[in-house]
Amino acid sequence: MNNNKNSKIEEILGSLDGTRRAAAPDFFYTRLKARMEKGLEPEPKRPWILRPTFALTVLAGVLLVNAAVIFQKNDAAETATSDAETLQSIAAEYSLNDNNTILFDINQDK
Repeated sequence: MNNNKNSKIEEILGSLDGTRRAAAPDFFYTRLKARMEKGLEPEPKRPWILRPTFALTVLAGVLLVNAAVIFQKNDAAETATSDAETLQSIAAEYSLNDNNTILFDINQDK
């Protein structure tokens, strides 16, 4: 058994006898050194205006302003409608709507 183990070990060690040292391609170290030096240079920073957080904040602000303007216009339209209805009801109550027909009649006589 011990003999079998030794022969197995000798076989494994013998498999390394025909190996040679690995050779690097031409200019390998020059290219490697250039890549390593390039990695040491800091990347240029983007301006703060191009950062996603700033862009999203500005976009959210624009959307909020647009929503506020739209809702104000809707409220103004509803107020104008209710004001016109109020004025018409007051005019009808005091018979002020007849003024237009009186002026029209006066102008026909001329």
